[in-house]
Amino acid sequence: MTTGKMLIDGEWVDASNGATYTVPNPATEEPVGRAPDATADDMRRAIGAARRAFDDGPWPRSSRDERARALLRIADAMERRKEDMRQLLIAEAGATWVTHPMQVDSPIEHLRHWADIVRSYQFEEMLPARASQGPLGPQMNCGVVYRQPVGVCAMIPTWNFPVYVTVQKLGPGLATGCTMVFKPSPWGPLINLFIAELVAEADLPPGVVNFVTGQGNDIAEALVSDPRVDKVSFTGSVATGRKIIQASASNLKRVFLELGGKSVGIYLDSDGIEMNAMVASGPAMFHAGQGCAMATRVLVQKDVHDRFVENMVGFVQNMVKVGDPADPATMLGPVIREERRQKIEEYIGAGKAEGATLATGGGRPKDLQRGYFLEPTIFCNVRNDIRIAREEIFGPVVSVIPFADDEEAIRIANDSTYGLGGAIYARDTTRAVEMAKRIRTGVVWINNGINMFDGPFGGFKESGIGREGGRWSMEEYTEVQQITWRA
Repeated sequence: MTTGKMLIDGEWVDASNGATYTVPNPATEEPVGRAPDATADDMRRAIGAARRAFDDGPWPRSSRDERARALLRIADAMERRKEDMRQLLIAEAGATWVTHPMQVDSPIEHLRHWADIVRSYQFEEMLPARASQGPLGPQMNCGVVYRQPVGVCAMIPTWNFPVYVTVQKLGPGLATGCTMVFKPSPWGPLINLFIAELVAEADLPPGVVNFVTGQGNDIAEALVSDPRVDKVSFTGSVATGRKIIQASASNLKRVFLELGGKSVGIYLDSDGIEMNAMVASGPAMFHAGQGCAMATRVLVQKDVHDRFVENMVGFVQNMVKVGDPADPATMLGPVIREERRQKIEEYIGAGKAEGATLATGGGRPKDLQRGYFLEPTIFCNVRNDIRIAREEIFGPVVSVIPFADDEEAIRIANDSTYGLGGAIYARDTTRAVEMAKRIRTGVVWINNGINMFDGPFGGFKESGIGREGGRWSMEEYTEVQQITWRA
């Protein structure tokens, strides 16, 4: 069992008090490794390194090509060590092979894409010349809008898609010339320390990228409240997002939040039920439902509700293999921790108590005595006002909600405190696009449309503040400055 080291100011270090903690494999409950359990002083040292690297180092003034080369070096290192990364994701995150296109392949593509973006992004934009009356008479004025790096960034990625989420912060942060301190989730430290090893191969100046791991809230509080930090980028729960806003208020830090979701999948047609039911079952097995934008509310027409549910049940019972994520045939792996499994079971109990019909699942697989496994669970005849339809469960649980017509489907979709994602399935794409424009979410996928690299991703309402992706990420990590002069 290996023990990772943190990256602070270009050096590999242990926690200053020597403390570590064990990271379990959620499928076996056996140790994967140990991670440093940092102190608040360790975090403050990392912040100091990032501050010096920004204020006194060369990185914020680096050229486009220098930034692009650094991003490509990290991507190349990730490609070379892809299989090591894959095995660590399986062991630490319980990432089944069906998730690997997003968990393993997409982060490499994204890093290469950021290298392309930084070479073409418009950091400077000339303003139209304008005549004015100056103190010595008429004059012509010229100006430029310049995008400066925002500064020192507190990067707090989550544990469910750890490489993908970390890269979504690392890529634009480096592309814009920022320096940063990563504080991974205590449930995903080892894969982030692996990424730190890849970053170290990019030959960046010391202090540009730092990684600090630990279990305690004190290090996160030290990071987000420190006045030397200019921006916080957080992916995680709404409750933690609120705390970050409060802690960041002391010096009015810029804040990006990508938070929870209770997304809908709306199925408008009464045919194609077999295929649609399989798609609708996805959140009951894909990464054990541990995804913020998964369509865990499935909206189907009332007259096909029972047949639709019957097909969903048939799919998960006959086609979804539950078990070891290291087995490429496994479709549903474990949830991340026992405490999460117990919380999900509490939601399942609430669904039954509040009148939803349990169509399948709801328990623990009897043949899996170790690991944090749950059965794929489908509720039907769900009302949108009960807990399982309103709160983010973050587990393999889907709620099927019947609707009468398009207007009711839109009303149900928008009747949520969240607004992250949504999906529509329809033969008539025009009808679906018009419906999408009325749904209050940051993204709507129609007929399995993909998440575009250059498109913005983020939430309405309590699903967050800001956008990631393409030029929107570049804008998240820059400050806009106007510079004018007399011609």
